Amino acid sequence: MMTLFSFPHIMMVLATIFVISLLMFIISKLSRLGQDILIYTAVFVCMGGIIFLHLTRYGTTFNLHNLLRQMLQVCNFNLILLPLSLIKKNELARQYLLFFSMFAAASTFVTYPPDVQNSMWYSPVTLTFWLNHSLIVAVPLMMVASRRLKPKKEYLFKVTLCLVGYFMFAHLGNLVLNTINFGSANYNFSYTMGDGGIMVLKPLWDLIPVPFVYLLPLLPAICLLFYLFTLMFQKYEVREF
Repeated sequence: MMTLFSFPHIMMVLATIFVISLLMFIISKLSRLGQDILIYTAVFVCMGGIIFLHLTRYGTTFNLHNLLRQMLQVCNFNLILLPLSLIKKNELARQYLLFFSMFAAASTFVTYPPDVQNSMWYSPVTLTFWLNHSLIVAVPLMMVASRRLKPKKEYLFKVTLCLVGYFMFAHLGNLVLNTINFGSANYNFSYTMGDGGIMVLKPLWDLIPVPFVYLLPLLPAICLLFYLFTLMFQKYEVREF
C-alpha cells in the first residue's frame, strides 16, 4: 500500500527525483527541435492523464461536468495552464507554472489523498496520480534546463495576483457547487472551505476557522519564497522561448 512514508512511497519519490533529473540532463543536451518534442510530449501526456482520470474515470465513463469541476483544483487546472505555457508570448503562464504550480504539484508527493494511500503503487489510481503530478513538475524544470525559462522578479506581482485570483475563483466555485448541493459542504477544491486534513493547513484552520480567509496568512510567506526563488537564478542566462 502507498501509505505515507512507507517503503513504496519513499521509492516512488526517489524514482521521481531520478527521472526528472534525467529528463533535465537529456533536454539540456538536445537540439532546439529535440527540446520542443520532449516538452510538448510531456505537456500532452500530462493533459491526457488528467482527461483520462477526470473525464473518463480510468476509461469507464464520460463525465464532462466532473472534468470542469476538477479545474477548481490547483493541479488539475494545469489541463488549461500547460498548453497556455507553450504559447511563445505567454510568459506569464510559464512564470505562474514555475513559481506556483510546480511546487504545488511537488507537495502532493508527501500529502497525497486517501484514495492513493489506500492503493498499491502499481494501481491505475497511484500511477495516474503520480504521472500527472510528476509531469507538472517536470515541464517547467525542463524549460529551465533548456534555458528557456527562469523565475523573474518583474513577474512576482503579476503571479501573486493570478494566485489570489485563482483561489478566489476556486472558492466561489466551491460556494456555488455546495449551494447547488443544498448547502452541504461536500466540495472543497483547493482547500478553500477547510484544511482537508492537510497537515500544513490544519494549524491555520484551527487558528482562523473561516473558509478562504484562513489561507491569507500564507500569502506573505509565499511572496517571500517567490522572491528568494528569483535570487537563485539572478545570473542564469536564458534564451527566448
